[in-house]
Order: sequence, then structure tokens, then C-alpha cells
Amino acid sequence: MLKQTDTSETVRLSQSINDEEIKYVMVRKTLIKEWLNSLEIYCELEDVPNIALLGSGGGERAAVGMLGSLFQLEQDNLLGSLLYMCGVSGTTWCMSSLYSDLDWSLNKRCDEVIEKLKGPTVDLKKAVDWLKQWKDSDQDFNLTDFWGAFTACYFMKEVSMDTRRLSEEAHRNSTNPYPIYSAIELDRNKQHCTKGDCYAAFMQTRKLRTSELKSTFFGVIPDNSPPLFSVAVWFEMTPHECGFSGLGAFIDTSCLRCKFEGGIMTEKRKEMDMVLLQGICGSVIADGQMDIAYVGKKIWDLLFGGSIIWIVQNIFPLLIKWEWGTTSNFLFKLYDTRVPCCMAYKEKIHLVGVKMNSPYPPILRPSREVDLIISLDFSEEDPFETVFSSKQYADELKLPFPPVDERMREEKDHPQDCYVFEGQLPKQPTIMHMPLFNLQNCQDEQEIKKESEKYTTFQQPYSAPMIEHLLEKAKANMRNNRDRILGQIIMAVQRRKNRKSVAQ
Repeated sequence: MLKQTDTSETVRLSQSINDEEIKYVMVRKTLIKEWLNSLEIYCELEDVPNIALLGSGGGERAAVGMLGSLFQLEQDNLLGSLLYMCGVSGTTWCMSSLYSDLDWSLNKRCDEVIEKLKGPTVDLKKAVDWLKQWKDSDQDFNLTDFWGAFTACYFMKEVSMDTRRLSEEAHRNSTNPYPIYSAIELDRNKQHCTKGDCYAAFMQTRKLRTSELKSTFFGVIPDNSPPLFSVAVWFEMTPHECGFSGLGAFIDTSCLRCKFEGGIMTEKRKEMDMVLLQGICGSVIADGQMDIAYVGKKIWDLLFGGSIIWIVQNIFPLLIKWEWGTTSNFLFKLYDTRVPCCMAYKEKIHLVGVKMNSPYPPILRPSREVDLIISLDFSEEDPFETVFSSKQYADELKLPFPPVDERMREEKDHPQDCYVFEGQLPKQPTIMHMPLFNLQNCQDEQEIKKESEKYTTFQQPYSAPMIEHLLEKAKANMRNNRDRILGQIIMAVQRRKNRKSVAQ
């Protein structure tokens, strides 16, 4: 078990990963080195590649697909290679269930979660009871609380609500890959934060005279800086820290919901549990009121859990407000050249699910030095959109990203099971992109279309036969590409050795 240092109550502005993650990673890499040795792949600890498994969003389809993929990785003795595991939306539902077990990657936890998903529905009264308790202690009670409770019972069929805190995993050993949960800040996602926006926000917050403001403001955002849409949107949550991946602004995970001012905590608040975290990561519907009818229907379903009067009085009004993911903004009144002023003048931020649908930004941070990305795409529509969106993000922030051929888009309706984008420069990661439905686990384009229409993102929970069928599709992808994955791992080791030789 790793020793945890005292909790910091200040904002950390840095592009580096924190000291506790570094400790976890170093211990995890010693285990990966042992795994490599077991396959007669010998290297020094510094040559052990940093490998990340990314799971896209997609509701229950993504949760089941991720489970099937992890099950097969374990069967093929490849799970031991992973340093990071990063998810959004439905894949975080899967992750939160798995990580409730301290040593899930060494036992049959995947089997247990699969059997639970195929089992009977769970009494929604548990969701209602959780909501009642949370509302009494949550000053920012909103639709995300409802969505987290509903997801846990309705889709993941949790017999008991998972009141575990993410920060509790900070005390664990490095048996499992390091987990990263991803979301976005809703307001920044809805609008591009321009220099003009910042000018007005900065003036409103600081209440400076115009002459004072001009001399102060233009030192905040250089003309050649990346769009604030990129740096101030993506939000990551790990056992040790939470914050904006592109911006490089973080706080201890246990302090996420606390009030801050000027970079210092001013009020301690209760940390969110894993139920609420699932609500945040899975609330992609928060980005548009076109889904209000869908959410209203789910609230109506909740009535069968009892407490009708309480639900009508406390949950249905949330539909009118349509407020999601509200939490205190730890950048409030933090005046620093590294913090966009439009982020510093708001007391609240809104963390919701991801529209880009794949959690590349946290993994692309240079300080994580990822060599190989295994990208599992469970998207309902274009299976390549996540790659091209991530490439755009990387280009805007000038982050290493391998070349991606635009002609690949021509195959979106009939993709192959694996595409390899090899890093051409020393710091560029290699990406293995794997669409869920493809010409290897489906007969033709028509079957791919049929499967996609069968497993939509927003529908009733899948039946046991549907889950078993989807699991087999995901397993087949991993099984069919075992040798390719292992080959890329060996190449990643060699690239590390080559870089060391050049440096010497």
C-alpha cells in the first residue's frame, strides 16, 4: 500500500503530474517490467513503455464493450501491460464498478460485473434513498445527482449504492492500471472563450479602471496561445488530483467540491462519491435540452421506487432549471497569467459528460509520456470522429500526435477492426484505434449498420442475450488483434531504448 502525503488545500498550477501519481506509476512500471520479463521481453525499468487503454463513451454499449475488452485482455495475458486506463461516459460506469475491488485486474471481478449486468433489475428505491440523503448534504443538488443514482441502479444494477470516494483509491497499491475519469466544463464547451470575453470578465471581476485593465489584461493571454476552448474544457479526475488537463490547473481530489478563492480553500465540503462521479462522466445529455423528454421519462420511471410526493417536489423541478454538474470553481478569483480570466470570475463550474466521446486529452499530457494508446471506440456514429477531434485538440495545444490519414473517413460505414497510427517523431505516441463493429466481427456493411441500430446509446437496459452478444463482439476484437497489440508493445520498448541511445 502506497503512503499518502497530507492533503493540499491550494491550487497547483503546473503541466507536470503530481508527486503521488509519479510514485504510483513507478511501482506500477516495476510490475509491468515483471510482466514483460515473463514474455521474455527484457529491458531496464526506464525502457518500460507507458501504455494507456482509452474507452470512448456510448452509454451501456460502452460499458459492456469495455468489460468484454478487458476480459479478453486478461485471457490473452495482456492486461498486465497497461499503465493507465482512461474513460468517459459509459466506460467510466464500467471502471467505477471494477475499481471497487482493490485487485480487480488479478481476479474475476470482470466476470462478477458481467453477471450483475445480465441479472434482474434493481429496486429503484435504492436510488431514491440515496438522492434523499445526498440532497440533505448537497448545496448544489442538480440533475447530475439524479443521473448518477439512476445509472447505478437502472443500467449498472448496483445492489448497493457505491458511496466510496475516488480519493480513497489514492491509498492503494499499484496492482491495477492508474484510473483517469474524464469530463468537460459545460460553459466553456458551449462557447469559445475569446480575448474579448476575457477582457469583459476580467474587468468585471477585478473592477479595475480601464487604464489599469489594459496594462494588466494583455499579459494574460498571448496572441499565439491556444484557443481557450481547448485548454479550459477538458477536466480529469484521478485518485490524487482533479483539474483541467490542458490548462494545467489541479487540486487534490478530496477537495473538488470545496470552495476556493484566490487559489486557497475557504470552505471544506463533502467529497462526491462514485455514484455522483458516474453521473458527471455519463451526463452527455446535459449539453442540449433536446433530451429533456428522455430525462423526464427516466424520472417518471423513478416513481416506481416510491416516495412519489418527494420526487415530484424535488426532482421534477430540476428539469425546468436543466442544471447539471454544478460545483464550486477552484479557479475563482485566481489571478495568474496561466489562468484565463474568464475562468476566474465564475464561482461555479458545470462538469458533464463528453461530446468528443474519447478521453485523449488527459493521456496526451506530455508529462505522462505515453508511448502507446489503445483506443477502443464504442461510438454510435462515425467511429473515426474521436481520432480526428483528438488530432485537432493536439494540434491546437501543440501536443505530439501521430499523422492520421483523412482518407480513412471513407471507411466509416465499413471499418476494419484495428488501425495503427505510428508515431513518426520521438515523442509522438503510436495509436491503435479499434472500432467496436467492423468487417472482422461482422459479415458486411449491412450487419455493421444493423448492430449499430440494435445497440443505441439511449434505450432500455440490454437483455441478457443482447449483453452476451455484445460481449462476444468486443472480445473478438481483442482476440483477433492480440499479436498486433503485443507487436506494438515490443516496438514501444524498442523506441524507448533507441531514444536513450540517441540521448547518450
